[in-house]
Amino acid sequence: MFAALALMVTGHPWRVIAVWVVASVAIVVFSPSISTVTNANQASFLPGHYQSVQAQNALTRDFPKQSGNTDLLVVERADGAPLTSANQQAVSTFATALAHAGISEITGTFTSPALLSPNGKAQLVNVMLRGEPGEVPVNDAVKAIRAEVPRELAGTGLTAGLTGASAIAFDTTNAFATAENVIAIATVVLIVILLGLIFRSVLIAILPVVLIGLIHQVATALVASLAHALNFDVGTLLGPLLIVVLFGIGTDYFVFLVFRYRENLTKGDEPVAALQHATEVVGEVISSSALTVIAAFAALLLSTLGLLRTLAPGLIISVVLMLLSALTLVPAVLALLGRHVFWPAHRQKPAGAESYSARIGKYVGRHPGRIIAGYGGVLLVLALAAFGFRADYDEVGELPSTSPSVVAYNQMQRDFPAGYVGPTSVIATSNTTEPLSSQSVTALVDKLKQVEGVAAVAPAQMNASGTAALITLSLDVNPYSGQALADVGGPIRSAANGSIPGATVLVGGATSQSVDVRNAIDHDLSVIFPVAAVIIAVILGLLLRAVLGPLYLLLGVGLGFLATLGILVLIFQKAGGLVGIDFSIPIVLYLFVVAIGTDYNILMTARVREELRAGKEPAEAVGLAIAHGGPTVAAAGIILAGTFASLLLTGITTLTELGLGVAIGIIVAAFVMAPRLIPAMTGMRRWHFWWPGPLDHRTAEHTHHLHLHDRTRLERVGQAVTAADGAARQRDDTTDPVGAPEDHRPD
Repeated sequence: MFAALALMVTGHPWRVIAVWVVASVAIVVFSPSISTVTNANQASFLPGHYQSVQAQNALTRDFPKQSGNTDLLVVERADGAPLTSANQQAVSTFATALAHAGISEITGTFTSPALLSPNGKAQLVNVMLRGEPGEVPVNDAVKAIRAEVPRELAGTGLTAGLTGASAIAFDTTNAFATAENVIAIATVVLIVILLGLIFRSVLIAILPVVLIGLIHQVATALVASLAHALNFDVGTLLGPLLIVVLFGIGTDYFVFLVFRYRENLTKGDEPVAALQHATEVVGEVISSSALTVIAAFAALLLSTLGLLRTLAPGLIISVVLMLLSALTLVPAVLALLGRHVFWPAHRQKPAGAESYSARIGKYVGRHPGRIIAGYGGVLLVLALAAFGFRADYDEVGELPSTSPSVVAYNQMQRDFPAGYVGPTSVIATSNTTEPLSSQSVTALVDKLKQVEGVAAVAPAQMNASGTAALITLSLDVNPYSGQALADVGGPIRSAANGSIPGATVLVGGATSQSVDVRNAIDHDLSVIFPVAAVIIAVILGLLLRAVLGPLYLLLGVGLGFLATLGILVLIFQKAGGLVGIDFSIPIVLYLFVVAIGTDYNILMTARVREELRAGKEPAEAVGLAIAHGGPTVAAAGIILAGTFASLLLTGITTLTELGLGVAIGIIVAAFVMAPRLIPAMTGMRRWHFWWPGPLDHRTAEHTHHLHLHDRTRLERVGQAVTAADGAARQRDDTTDPVGAPEDHRPD
């Protein structure tokens, strides 16, 4: 199949390119923008059976005026002095003016002396907004409020900053949009520089950036169209991930193909034949790699948290497009350019020189046990640190400190209890048409005042029919902190749930939503990890035509994942002093490190299998595979790690943790797993890596004897054959496998 595809593409390059250009333009022009389906509110992705969602539904039904969300304006004097009576009156006037400023999503504003801080330096104005945080109309309202505030406060000597769920979601959307631009620029610059240094070619440095840039536009357009058609939103994390995934994986596939193309040219093949063979051989490898990545990303569809589940379609579409372009568009362009694609490089290796990869290959082939024990032991020690991982759900903490909502939040924390920014709602609803007992509601209010973690409880509000009560309470800690989640998910819910006979009592609000997000993540971890592993194992089994080999590969990449997570724990929690790492990191890191790391292992094991089929002994096959595949994997790994490392430039904690984590994981995969540990496993006698396939017989102890016997039979006849065979048996029992011969071809 790949041979026929390679023949067709290289035979009709202009037609292939024309089809891609026409289809890409049509898709981009007639698709909506990805921003129209992006939502920064992670709680909006929760399924309906979680308590916080049910509480929000009850609030919408019984208290529609309070069913939106409330943000806070923190009003202070510009000189930092306590607010005078005149200042407090100006705050009241300001609140009234804002309510009538013509911002349609504002349903009301409220302030009073009760919202004056204990030190008298700040006063809060509650701003009630219609809709959920992160929705486009709410984001527009936040922008309008911030524009209106300085106009309303002009000449009063007062300043005000907006914070709360809607302001945080708005700043998150902007921060991720800015991050995408930073990532795109950094990624393009990095790829151009690295490819230029590796290949010494201007065209190779620029070509993948242009082609992948086209694929990125098509991918985002298709994701937006699919989201509109199926009526789902995507999280802010998808945009940055699409950039690094497309440019990272796309450059990997490009490098795989170009390295093999150059190798064939160096051996003397004509350009067309060299490209056809490279496309055929590498096509099978990258197809298997892409299927592995797609399968891993498809496991996200099993997530109960929509924030993760909606990542799957976009990532899958991106990888599919990248695979199709690597099999068709890239070879078509290379077919037109021929040898000129390597201009101006004319790299020749001095005669007799041995590459670094060849030396590594010889050592791994001769001493696989040492490699496995040494590198495996180091990774195992690092993996132990992963068990110290603590999840962080702080939406405020992930934003840059200069974000307006974070600045206002920090101002408020200096003067008010931290829980004011995210109040917790307790909604009691009668299970019948009978009104709730006022005594039972009062008893619940009194009970909540005594619960650990509660700073203040407001008087209960009743709906018109008396069948529902709303109790608003403030926590004594940051409502997005781990302690707040423990308080709401533990004693507060325990005190509220079932506290009124004949009524349903639910706990809602931002912290309750984070509790449910945590519960959803815990469930998803138990499902996605094993499902992704099983799917990848099946694909590897079909590719390698073996049973034990895929298990060894999964064991290796799993160890690499745990070691990477352990390094993150040591960097951010131990050395950096953070209370935890973003809750989404383990799942996303697992999928990227396992799936993409497996790419390199597939490339290397496929080359080992190719050499074994050519009649090489295990040690020699391993040496040659590393000599030729090592530089390819190293180049691809450096580029892919660099693209993810660009996430460190965004200033967003989640992206920083994710970028560093995946970069470390890729480096481990490209410089430890693929060129050392995995080949060592394939070369270990008695491990039967290829069992039960036909190559298993080549890795058994009698491999050396079989080759000697075949050669001897061609040289001798009669009894001389038997004598030579016996000698070969004797030598096979007393000698180690020979290392790979020196290979003077360029890497």
